[in-house]
Amino acid sequence: MSVVGSQARVPIMKRDPRESSDVSGNSRLSWVKDVKVIERFAAFGFIVCVQAIAACSARPAPVVAPAPVAATPPAAVDTDDCALIAAAGDPIATVGLTDRVDPQHAPRPANDSERVLFRQLYETLVTVDCLGRVRPGLAASWRLDADGRTWLITLRENAGFADGTLLTASDLVASWSGDGNRDQLHPVESIAAVDDHAVAITFKRQRGDVDALQVLAHPDLSIAKPVVYSPWPLGTRSARIAAQIEPSQEQRLPVIIVTRDNLPPLQFIVAPGDARDLLDAGADLVLTRDPAALDYARTLPQFQTLPLAWQRTHVLIPGRSGPSAPLSAPARQVLADDAVRGEARGAQEPFWWQTVRGCDVLLSPPRSRTAPAPRIVYDASDAAARDLAERFVGLGRTYERALGLTGDALAQAIRLGGDAGYIVSVDSRPVDPCRDLQSVIGAAPWLDPETIAPLIDTRLQAVVRRGRSGVSADWDGGLVLAGGKDARPR
Repeated sequence: MSVVGSQARVPIMKRDPRESSDVSGNSRLSWVKDVKVIERFAAFGFIVCVQAIAACSARPAPVVAPAPVAATPPAAVDTDDCALIAAAGDPIATVGLTDRVDPQHAPRPANDSERVLFRQLYETLVTVDCLGRVRPGLAASWRLDADGRTWLITLRENAGFADGTLLTASDLVASWSGDGNRDQLHPVESIAAVDDHAVAITFKRQRGDVDALQVLAHPDLSIAKPVVYSPWPLGTRSARIAAQIEPSQEQRLPVIIVTRDNLPPLQFIVAPGDARDLLDAGADLVLTRDPAALDYARTLPQFQTLPLAWQRTHVLIPGRSGPSAPLSAPARQVLADDAVRGEARGAQEPFWWQTVRGCDVLLSPPRSRTAPAPRIVYDASDAAARDLAERFVGLGRTYERALGLTGDALAQAIRLGGDAGYIVSVDSRPVDPCRDLQSVIGAAPWLDPETIAPLIDTRLQAVVRRGRSGVSADWDGGLVLAGGKDARPR
């Protein structure tokens, strides 16, 4: 790993904000001085009141929510209010990825790096912007049928795949109904082509308002079709994988090149591990929560660091042996402050798995409790989960050791439920809470949702090269890269 110029990786020392000084004084004041003090406080109070009245009068009028059901979606709006960087600048040309990328996962991302890359290739029928507004995606309009469960959706006229072929309703049905995609359709009962440009989507339960269409913005419901001679499915954005270059002596990091119509190509540099390598390699954008990488970025004047939305909530799932005592809000904040390296906060209420109503969840019948293995299991690729697991072991009560697993080994351990506890992360604000709850129960079929104990919230930071722009945020924290300057994501 090289060092840019003479900049060394020296962590920034911050002053402790809790430093304070005691103030004391003589309490024996004369009657005259008391009157003067009272007069001063009265004058100060008058000024504060005047300023408060002026501030209230200057507040904009509250935003009125759109009608609950619309045959035609709201018109597209300027995305400046969802822009990561407000000022115009040059386009992002290079993106650093800190996780491995597997084309077999596309279009359903399995980690943060795949979420960034796949968002540039694949679209959904609708999108949800950073303010939670449902906007057109591949769909141009939608209408609720009389049964209250079926939405008739008309595709955009110019909707097509990156190779120039038009997207038809049959393509949409095939994308959702393939053998590898059947588990995507938790909230959907059926999908059928009405004609070449319209489909009828029937949900398992009534979804009679426009906000209910947020489920169709889930990345797992992105549209793609397989390509015979490529491991990458073809998406519907004006972007496609042009090359995947493996490292050589000249290029020591693998690179994925994405071409886009009328826009400069994007290079995605893949460097699992230390995000500082990506900054040294010339990346314009890196998403990370690693404190060492963020401290290093702050020493480099060519970068700025921008926080994204709180995206992940780490929870403690007890094993089959039974629930553990839930943590209070102050206890969760202590975990965030003292146990976790990097930015974190105590998990914030309300917790969506506690508020889901009308969701069909198949729970396994109760089994006789057996003595669990006295260990806490976590995802070995999740640094925050590791920190939490080690802290619970350090408390020296239920857990004697922490065990990091990945992939099939982790999934199998959670499915069996034979350990004392598991630390996993879930979306803090899922587009479809029922769908996510069903996924959690599917991974741990013995689990009672009421025993899920929230711990902390985490979020990513975007390290962006100064002078770059054209990055917009969706509601789930996903980023869409445009062409910079005055360009907007289509």
